[in-house]
Amino acid sequence: MKFKHISDKSHSWLRAAGLVAGLLGPAGWAVAAPALPGVPGLSARDLSVWIAPVEGGAPWLSHRADVAVNPASTMKLVTSFAALDLLGPDYRWRTRWLSPAAIRDGHLTGDLYWQGSGDPAFDRDALADMARTIRARGIGQIDGRLLLDGQVFRTLGSSSELDPDEGRSYQVGPDALLTQFKTVELTLLATPSGWAVRPAPALPGLQIDNRLQRDDSGRECPSAARLVSQTVRGQEVSLSGSLPESCDGSHLYVPVFDHARFQSEAFAAAWQAAGGQGQPAAASGRTPAGARELARHDSPPLSQVLTDLNRYSNNVMARQVFLTLGAANPQSGDTARDAASAVRASLARHGIDTQGFAFENGAGLSRHERVTAAGLGEMLRAAQATPFWAEFASLLPRPGGEGTLKRRLPALAEQARFKTGTLNDVRALAGYLDAGGRRWAVVLIANRAGISNAQLDQLLEGLYPQLEAAGHDATGLQ
Repeated sequence: MKFKHISDKSHSWLRAAGLVAGLLGPAGWAVAAPALPGVPGLSARDLSVWIAPVEGGAPWLSHRADVAVNPASTMKLVTSFAALDLLGPDYRWRTRWLSPAAIRDGHLTGDLYWQGSGDPAFDRDALADMARTIRARGIGQIDGRLLLDGQVFRTLGSSSELDPDEGRSYQVGPDALLTQFKTVELTLLATPSGWAVRPAPALPGLQIDNRLQRDDSGRECPSAARLVSQTVRGQEVSLSGSLPESCDGSHLYVPVFDHARFQSEAFAAAWQAAGGQGQPAAASGRTPAGARELARHDSPPLSQVLTDLNRYSNNVMARQVFLTLGAANPQSGDTARDAASAVRASLARHGIDTQGFAFENGAGLSRHERVTAAGLGEMLRAAQATPFWAEFASLLPRPGGEGTLKRRLPALAEQARFKTGTLNDVRALAGYLDAGGRRWAVVLIANRAGISNAQLDQLLEGLYPQLEAAGHDATGLQ
């Protein structure tokens, strides 16, 4: 049984599991009682663990599983489950440019409205395509303003007392018109005298203070991000450090400006590149009824967005999806609160006990979000009985693949799919493990500062032989 065989039509492990479900139960394990493997520096009192076969039955191991704990980014699985359930795998966000004004002699004679829907994946390529579309309609100049309509999100939620966005891409907040994650891509190009920096998009108001120096040692480039110190002050990005020539072509990703200014300047860059004239002043505004659509962009399907979101543990994408759930299920007028209610209702509909759960932004970038290992584990089990099981299983990263598990758990590369969670005082793994001819839902969460990813990996690797034995015993496999 290997995850690479997952598809809508091929679940031989599920069929096999169905033949032996009757053997399960508290007294059904003939092997030795499960035990937490000893891992130096990892105490049982810091752990919440829940492991059970996906097809049902009593948990094989439940340790502090009903205690409310901080899940870090494994909370993204909860948001993803609810999104697939309530929106559907094929859901798409739509971004529209509209205007009530007439087009005369190449001029749009009034305002252009940019109406967002919370697209987590809207990027500079989509922006450029929309700019080319309105140029193709014969518009060469916009006489009015660029009005940003983000009414779909009434509130944006928070990330509690975690550090604000200060040049850290993982801390960018959500916005109904999120563009390119509010982040500029800086390409580093080696020159005879040092380094050149090429920004994309080329925001008109962005200034780059380039103090990068050449390191002529000939060493390999470990990562440009590790070698470059970056500071963002207002409209200026300062870069300093010494890089070897092997870093040529490397990229840095730096969040700049507030959302409205980033959108305004990104529009100006795309408009100029498309051959448009002038830069319309930007402001916020609600799209009037009867405005004519001039350009639109539909996002990739939700299933693809969630795969990227979970693979790279993208916080702002998760927050966009979370808020979309609130916008799609309005109750109180507070989008973040409505999102939490929608997620909780989705879980309850699938029989998942949400006592102990607490929601803030749906990304796990929070000091206040909580789950229980048992609740998260039961959600993992419930997923395999849903119409969106194939999409949910596929969004989980695998060891050795792209994303947060790329350099973790190499010994379990064919047996595991897990979402990671990391904060200063949280380490977590939640997902599925094939062992002993069965598939197991596994949740491991440690809430204490100083615990490493390696320690949690060692715990999972230590549990694997026990699961192999337990699986073979229950199924009769040898």
